[in-house]
Amino acid sequence: MVGSFAERLVSAVAGTHAVINLDAYASNVQVMRNRLRKRGDELMMAVVKANAYGHGAVMCARTAIDAGADWLGVARIEEALQLRNHGITAPILVLGPFNPTLIRKAAEHDITVTIGAPDALDRILPALEDLPDNSLNVHLKIDTGMRRFGVMPDEAAEVARELTETPAIRYSGIFTHFATADAGDESFLVEQQKRFVETIYELIPEGLVPQLVHFSNSAASLRGTLPAELQHFTVMYRPGLALYGMSPSGDVPIPKEFHRVITVKTRLGRVFKLQRDEGVSYGLSHVASAPTMCGTLPIGYGDGLNRLLSNRGWMSMQGRRCPIIGRVCMDQTVIDINTISNPQSGDEVIVLGDGRANTMTPEDAAAKIDTINYEVTTAILPRVPRIFMSYEEVVAVEDLEGLIERG
Repeated sequence: MVGSFAERLVSAVAGTHAVINLDAYASNVQVMRNRLRKRGDELMMAVVKANAYGHGAVMCARTAIDAGADWLGVARIEEALQLRNHGITAPILVLGPFNPTLIRKAAEHDITVTIGAPDALDRILPALEDLPDNSLNVHLKIDTGMRRFGVMPDEAAEVARELTETPAIRYSGIFTHFATADAGDESFLVEQQKRFVETIYELIPEGLVPQLVHFSNSAASLRGTLPAELQHFTVMYRPGLALYGMSPSGDVPIPKEFHRVITVKTRLGRVFKLQRDEGVSYGLSHVASAPTMCGTLPIGYGDGLNRLLSNRGWMSMQGRRCPIIGRVCMDQTVIDINTISNPQSGDEVIVLGDGRANTMTPEDAAAKIDTINYEVTTAILPRVPRIFMSYEEVVAVEDLEGLIERG
């Protein structure tokens, strides 16, 4: 890697960067863990897929385990291998369809994969040749209504039987995923729970149900729904978004005990005046109705700032709301700084925040562009350095060259 920790830090904070509050993340993990610890034997998986929803997978994964999470959830074997390569030894489940060419690596690195299609086992059998018994951990996913990935309930027994009869496989968990846990109407959530319970009880007579059962995403975890029929199993919850301090939906808001983890910042690159009737940026989609002080920022859709925020979103400077004017470009964006006192190149601007000091939250941005807060933070691209903070000190910096920790 190029540059010392101090040099990397100075380079990062001098431009566009994201600050990740690991203390807030650890607190959120602990708060969720305490909410779920009703009988004392529930487990909790911290979902850190998609670079921890844009927050930095390695540092968030370490923090989650230290704060009490039992498992980590990722989407792909490649993501799991990244965690293993950074010394993370906690149990990891690959939640989605996997790359079959990496199955042996998954077995070698104690990574659990999901069987979610009737033919999945056939596709990986060649990779299991010569592996010792119980080398590859697998969980079976049941499609109870999401209709995306998982075997149908009437296929579950046959697939589970094949898993138990394959020596190289250790069939250790079974789960489903809810499609509407974040909706105000809980009727389909209840229906999916019912289908899952029925499937479990159809498998019990043949001994095809492992002890570990899981089903609850952030919204369901916050609702605390646990079918009574499953209470004699080891139940695991799988929160993701809530651990980053964001609400699953308007119907399932994040409780006040949770805190925002990410703040995205940039700095003024140029201060200039737009004259009346002058347009700005590509297409001149914004034309000034009066002389306007403007600031050019080194951030754009190449960093993950959605282009649909053009002429809709805003940023915060000196605690004041500064509208985005003109089109968001790949690398630059212009804001209206008419209300800012004595703006100078290099002054800090908050792109995304927690709503205080007139900052735009991920929920605000999502509402402006008709999407969800998940997408807003997950879209923050790798060229935006992450500055990881703990106890008000920087503990690591991650940029395009990789992760470097304070020595």
